[in-house]
Amino acid sequence: MDEAAFLTREFELDGGGLVIRFYTPAKAPGGEFQCRYSIGWPEREVRRYACGLDGVQALMLAMRIVHTELVESDAYKAGRLTWCDQADLDLPPTWGSGSLYDAPPHSDGNETPGPA
Repeated sequence: MDEAAFLTREFELDGGGLVIRFYTPAKAPGGEFQCRYSIGWPEREVRRYACGLDGVQALMLAMRIVHTELVESDAYKAGRLTWCDQADLDLPPTWGSGSLYDAPPHSDGNETPGPA
């Protein structure tokens, strides 16, 4: 990915940062739009893309995929991955629903009760 990122967000991870980059959605040869993204884990960079009917849908789907990958990570489950010191990473699918400022799970493995 040689081009500059269209959007970036830096999350807190173990006292450092975890940078997510989204690249400008572009029309693919098959007619769908692709939005490439990267997740800069400390041990490796993950590069993938999401497809949509237009650029907005491709971007939203890429953000949802990134959200899922982050919340399913061991770092997030252990409370070591946050954004603005909060468990809510403020990416879809949480936009517009649920509590915006949930406390992160405790690092001792006990999770804090969340919305039902």
